[in-house]
Amino acid sequence: MVETYLNGNITVFGELYRELCKEARKDFIDYLFGEVEPIYWREILKMTV
Repeated sequence: MVETYLNGNITVFGELYRELCKEARKDFIDYLFGEVEPIYWREILKMTV
């Protein structure tokens, strides 16, 4: 999902995120903070809200 967002497929990213169940969304946020460069956190988190 992160690569989808970074490649500019923002609409697809939003669709994929909405398909996740509540627990999977939490796992994604954990992954985001653990594995993704901090400069992208703000952008990606804005898309998840």
